Amino acid sequence: MKGKQLYYFADAVDMYPIFQKFENLESVQYFQTGMFDSSLTPSFISIFEYGNLGKVLNGDWNHTDSFLIIKKGIHINVREVPQKKGGYKFAIDQINNPKSIVFKVAGVLKDGILVGGYMGTISNNEDSLRLFKSLTLLIKKEFKKIGSSYVGKSAQQKLTSGWRLVTNEKSPREYDLSL
Repeated sequence: MKGKQLYYFADAVDMYPIFQKFENLESVQYFQTGMFDSSLTPSFISIFEYGNLGKVLNGDWNHTDSFLIIKKGIHINVREVPQKKGGYKFAIDQINNPKSIVFKVAGVLKDGILVGGYMGTISNNEDSLRLFKSLTLLIKKEFKKIGSSYVGKSAQQKLTSGWRLVTNEKSPREYDLSL
């Protein structure tokens, strides 16, 4: 499978209009990704039900919230993952959900630090590719490409005023996004 990804930097001001348009174009649902103790996983009918759009709670984008986005009415497949100590964890990811895309939340960690995010798919499924194209076209239309990332207008203002736009706040500044 060949994957597709788009990297971006944005805060809530940048993301709200993108998702308003996206949810008007596409009938979707959102499932939080990760490993869970229960097969009943956090899900949302709208991304606006998620309280942290444009905010992150960790300075490393590998540990920020992410979601599978999939058309409404499509069943999500949960993987049982056996644990060494016995029992199971339940994985929500794209491996068994080829009709989905992954949306990794970007946003403000704290004053002066904005952590990037990405959206992508590892699937060649028609539904997945359509959702990816629909969301990324909105990003590409509204955001400015800087290097290999797309940057929202509010995030650009933060960058020009001295904020660090990072994938990991602990990385040296030479790895920050710069103009």
